[in-house]
Amino acid sequence: MSAPATRRRVPGLRRLLLILLALIVVGGLAVGAYFSPVLSARDVSVTGATNAPADEVAKVVEPLKGRPLLQITSAQRDSYAARVITVSPWIDRATVTVKYPSTLVVQVVEREVVAYAQRPAGIVLVDAKGVPFIKVGEPPILTPKLVVNDPKPDDPSTTASIAVLKSLPPDLHGQIVEIGADSPANVRFVLRDKRVVYWGDDSRAEAKTAALRMVLTRPGKEFTVINPDMPTTR
Repeated sequence: MSAPATRRRVPGLRRLLLILLALIVVGGLAVGAYFSPVLSARDVSVTGATNAPADEVAKVVEPLKGRPLLQITSAQRDSYAARVITVSPWIDRATVTVKYPSTLVVQVVEREVVAYAQRPAGIVLVDAKGVPFIKVGEPPILTPKLVVNDPKPDDPSTTASIAVLKSLPPDLHGQIVEIGADSPANVRFVLRDKRVVYWGDDSRAEAKTAALRMVLTRPGKEFTVINPDMPTTR
């Protein structure tokens, strides 16, 4: 009676030993990868840096080079990404990730320029969030001037003006040389031929666009589409 029982236990013991051996091998590989110089950061890849200096961005993560990728924690990557943002006012946000076997990837997202503003210190570019972020000698071609009392992200007139600007189709957007408001309900813009459009708030953009296309075919220098159901020309 004891021999068959012994034979039954032997295969079970063999399976247990194989499982333990497999776990030891996997654990050994994991430990090896964690400390292995083969999987260490040796290269840096910077993407998305057009106006920001890519070489300066790469220098930020230089201290991570030589470190095994598995030892670089997400908190450390976030910390270095925050430092990348300080490299240039053009950088809106950044991420640092790892790419095996040996690359640190720094992805930069630059600010989208939507307008410029004239300030006492000179011309500053304004991004899609309403942030005046960098002083320039001349604004980029076809960039409209933003005319509000105090351009900034939490200014309602700034927010409304940019919302209207971004809602316009490219052909109309490209005609605008100046856009502004003295309140979020009174957005107005000037076209390249000096005709003035009174838009109102940033609601009903599609209906206002259709109304504007219609009234622009008429003679006049001022066009009002605040109520797109009753556009006027003067």
